[in-house]
Amino acid sequence: MRKLMLVLHKYAGLSLGLMLGVIGISGSLLVFDHAIDEALTPEIVTADNPAQRAPLNDVLAAAKNAVDSSHRADRIYIARQAGSPHVVRFRLPAGQPGPVEVSVAPATAEVLAVRTWGEYPASWLYTFHYTLLAGPNGKTTVGLLGIVLLFFCVSGVIIWWPQQHRWRRALTVRWNRGAYLLNLDLHKTSGIYLLPILAVVSFSGVAIVFPNAIETMVSSALPMDQYPNPRSTIGAAMVPVSDAAATAATAFPDAELKRVQLPRSEDGPYLFYFNTAAEPWSNLGGSAVWVDAYSNRILATWNVTEVAAGSQFMRWQFPLHNGDALGMTGRWLVFIVGFLPALLFGTGVYMWWRKRKNRTGRIMLGRYAERKPGPDSVP
Repeated sequence: MRKLMLVLHKYAGLSLGLMLGVIGISGSLLVFDHAIDEALTPEIVTADNPAQRAPLNDVLAAAKNAVDSSHRADRIYIARQAGSPHVVRFRLPAGQPGPVEVSVAPATAEVLAVRTWGEYPASWLYTFHYTLLAGPNGKTTVGLLGIVLLFFCVSGVIIWWPQQHRWRRALTVRWNRGAYLLNLDLHKTSGIYLLPILAVVSFSGVAIVFPNAIETMVSSALPMDQYPNPRSTIGAAMVPVSDAAATAATAFPDAELKRVQLPRSEDGPYLFYFNTAAEPWSNLGGSAVWVDAYSNRILATWNVTEVAAGSQFMRWQFPLHNGDALGMTGRWLVFIVGFLPALLFGTGVYMWWRKRKNRTGRIMLGRYAERKPGPDSVP
C-alpha cells in the first residue's frame, strides 16, 4: 500500500502540483480580498458612520442612475465595515460582460465607482481561483483538483507514517544536513503539521463547487431541512427595499444585515441575509428572511443556528474555506495554508530532480567504467 501511494503521490504531484500551487496562492490572497480591493481602489473608501446611513432606497436609486437602464439590479452587498462601500450588483443582458458592480457611499448614497466584475484585480483573482478563467469547465476542474488535494492529504499521511516509531525524525526538520534532506523534511513536516487545515479547506472547496453531490452525501448521514423557496403574491406595486428591510429586521432584531437579494422575477420575494449574534462567523450572513415584495409580509425565515445538523454542516463550508469561521485567527491560518501546495510542489520537484540527477550520474559512470580499457587490454 505504501509503495503504491508513493508512486501515485509522486506522479500526481509532478503533474498537477503547479496548478494546485497557483490556485492555493490565489486563495490565500482572497482571504483578504476586500482589504486588497480597497487598497488598490482608494476611491471606494469613504467616511462612514454605521449609525447614520442613507436608506437602501436611496442607495439602490443612485446605483440605478449610474448604469444603463437595461441592467437589472440583482443584489445589494452591505458595507462590511466602517469605511467600506455598499455594492449594488446588476445583471446584464446575455452576451455582455459582467455583472456590473456599483460602489455607493453608505452615508450619502453617492456613487463612488462603477466596475465590471472580472475586470478589476480582486474580482479577476476570484474568477481565477474559482474557474481558472475558463467558465463552467474551469470551475469543474477546480473542484476535481480539490478532490486530488484530498487524496494528497490521505496518501501523504500513509507515506509519512514513521517506520519503527521514529516519531522525532518524522516531526523535525534537519536544517544543516544538506539541501536534499532539508527539502525532504520541509515537505513532510509542513504537510503533516498543516494537514488538518489543508484537509478542511480542500473539502470545503469541493463542497462549494459540487454542493449538490456533497449535500446528497451529508443527507445520508445527517438530517437536513428543506431550504425555503416561497413566492410573492403579485400585487399592484412592489414595496420599496427599505420597507422590506425594516420588516425583515423584525425576525432577527439584534442581527446585522449583510446582503439583500432583490426579486428576480415578477413573483420573486426579497431575500435578506443576516448575521446573528449566535453565528460563529462574522462576515457571512447565514440566517435569512424572505419578504413578500408586494404585501411586505414575512414569508419564511431560516435561522442557521437552529436548523438540522446537516443543513448547518453545509452552511459551515464557505466560512471554513475562507477562515471566517474562526475570526481573524482562522483567516491567517487559511492564508498560510494557501501557500502550502506551492511549497509541497517546490520541495517535491527538487527531490525528484535530485534523485533523477543522481540516477543519471550513476548510469553514466557505469557506462564509462564499462568502456574504460583495463590494464590487461593495453597492447
